[in-house]
Amino acid sequence: MTEHFQFAQPEWLYALPFILCLIILRRRRGAEGSITYPTVRFIASLARTPQSLAGKIGALCFVLAAAAIAIALARPQHVEDKTFRTVNGIDIMIAFDLSYSMETPDMVLNRMPINRLVAAKHVITQFVDSRPDDRIGIVGFAGKTKSFCPLTLDHALVNSIIRDFHPRMIQADGTAIGSAIAAAATRLDDRKETKSKIIILVTDGASNSGQISPLVAAENAAKLGIKIYTIAVGTEEGTLANGMVVQSEFDEPTLRKIAQLTGGEHFRATNMASFNKAFTSIGKLEKSEAKVQTVRHIEEYFMYFLVTGAALALLGLSLQVLKPAPAP
Repeated sequence: MTEHFQFAQPEWLYALPFILCLIILRRRRGAEGSITYPTVRFIASLARTPQSLAGKIGALCFVLAAAAIAIALARPQHVEDKTFRTVNGIDIMIAFDLSYSMETPDMVLNRMPINRLVAAKHVITQFVDSRPDDRIGIVGFAGKTKSFCPLTLDHALVNSIIRDFHPRMIQADGTAIGSAIAAAATRLDDRKETKSKIIILVTDGASNSGQISPLVAAENAAKLGIKIYTIAVGTEEGTLANGMVVQSEFDEPTLRKIAQLTGGEHFRATNMASFNKAFTSIGKLEKSEAKVQTVRHIEEYFMYFLVTGAALALLGLSLQVLKPAPAP
């Protein structure tokens, strides 16, 4: 909300300097006449200066009345603007792979090697911060799925949960991609009024667990109007912390098919640059609709000056009638 004072027709204020000139000219002495008398005895009664309110105050009242009316014509206003922002946000469920292979340190951040999980946490929290108007929820999965956060606008809570992620949070080996999609889709389907719903699936492996296949889960999600964006994170080969070399089991044909069935896209993140680019692309494709409406309340003050000007003019006129200026 913003407030300010303004004149709707400020050109009338240019009259004020001329009115000020009238006050200055009023104080000047006019030409002095003289009459010759043989003795001052005859003009003793005329030598006294007559006291005239009409002459001293009446004219000033007229001048001040003119100034007040000029200000009234300029229409002083107090303006209050209230801005209302209506947002048609997007519901986003992030399906986060928490399998043991996410500990593979084949990513680099600030010239330091990091594992895939740390890389995913870094990129996803930045993405969450960039979507202030969207409801975001989190589903984690390994050999089974777990819902960590329902759809919410409390993004600080979402990022807090993501930062606490570690591969031992789900005690089940494997990668249940189909179950993760189904769990995320169920959360999204609970909100019937939202027009745009998406799932972002982040994984470093192929589906080898769960009771539903990824493609069947994707087909069901498509029927609910849910788009799925898939991101395969990691290099083809990586070394775990214990020195064991892990051959990544990316099933990119299936991930592409999941995205294709639902109208989404598939991305491959082999380093931090491509990982960030994937989420930037999703952000550009899925934009929230925001409408800004401003309501302006204007309070007029011209009546105060108009009444004041009328009162001063009436006072000046009354003084002129009741106490006229003395005759010469």
